[in-house]
Amino acid sequence: MRISSFFLSTLCVGIGIGIVSSQLADVDRMQHDLAKFLSIARYNETQKAQARAGIKMALDSVGLPSMTHTFIHEETNEIGMNVIAVHRGPYYGTADDKLIVMCANYDTLEGSPGVDDNGSGVAALLEAARIMVTLDALYRRQYSILYLFADMKHKGLAGSHAFVEDVLLPLLQRSNSTITGAVVVDGLLHFDPFPSSQAMPDSFTDIFPDSSKELHDHKHMGDFIQVTSRDKKDEAIFHKYVAAFSRSTTALASEWSFRPWLLPLKIPIDRMANQLYKLHPYLYSDHSSFFFHSNQDIELPTIYITDTLANRGVRQYCPHCDGLYMLTEQNVKFLVLLTDSLVRFLIDLSQSEAAVLIDDLHSMLFADHIRHGKS
Repeated sequence: MRISSFFLSTLCVGIGIGIVSSQLADVDRMQHDLAKFLSIARYNETQKAQARAGIKMALDSVGLPSMTHTFIHEETNEIGMNVIAVHRGPYYGTADDKLIVMCANYDTLEGSPGVDDNGSGVAALLEAARIMVTLDALYRRQYSILYLFADMKHKGLAGSHAFVEDVLLPLLQRSNSTITGAVVVDGLLHFDPFPSSQAMPDSFTDIFPDSSKELHDHKHMGDFIQVTSRDKKDEAIFHKYVAAFSRSTTALASEWSFRPWLLPLKIPIDRMANQLYKLHPYLYSDHSSFFFHSNQDIELPTIYITDTLANRGVRQYCPHCDGLYMLTEQNVKFLVLLTDSLVRFLIDLSQSEAAVLIDDLHSMLFADHIRHGKS
């Protein structure tokens, strides 16, 4: 069934989609979240409690209930708290479900405002959840989505590790559900299209020669999003995200002077199993909790999406320079584009019938560009 232009326009206005730009994400809501509760340090419990309250309120406002998962850090005995929201599909809790996990840590380094690291990832997932809930009112969705806002990434990845071991693996074993894939987002705001603005770890060229050449050809500009996956194990979910990113850049970035591009890092974990220490710079985030867990009979396909955090621009020299001044027009456009790609990815993997809306919206706006001589 195709959809009329009038219906598309009405629906898009209703869920906050910008008709002129065709973006799915609402930039005002995302900036509100970043300014209100994702731009202060979230290192101690008092600070983190404020952030959790903001996250839970944002989820509750669209009717998506959340829960707090309390855990104890295995080495320090500190108490941490993850926030989890389950957007249930019709098969939730059964062997017919194919879960999608979306993860962003909400804690920060001590003294860092954490707008990019990782307020931007939290804001993107909150907006993706809002959009998916809204689309559910009109379109059937087959599979469940689990949103994880993880604590203690900066303390040994303790929150995501506890989630995988205490929540995810038991759920999969108890229900016989499978997991289509997990996506970890960690820094989605920083876009720096200037030559030599992008650094990489010393081992980068040796481990990823093809990606290193691609970055060299782009003059080491920080105008890309990095997507990390394991060689072969995560191929299917990686290609699903690449397709979503491609559609988003076509829809939103066709007129950018420097069009964002995707840098793939395929980690050769099996080949370097005895040299994992060399891979540490590419594994130190929450995706490692999905790669390395206690039941390797259960596959958890996972990708890690990042702007490379302190390897880009001024943050190479000032890691804590991560305040609201990061919300430049260019950076916000980059965040909106990446959020858009996450929504398209979720619509695809969850097998939502809203895919027809996205396809028709894209076709309608592309035709409008042609009629007005904009392409």
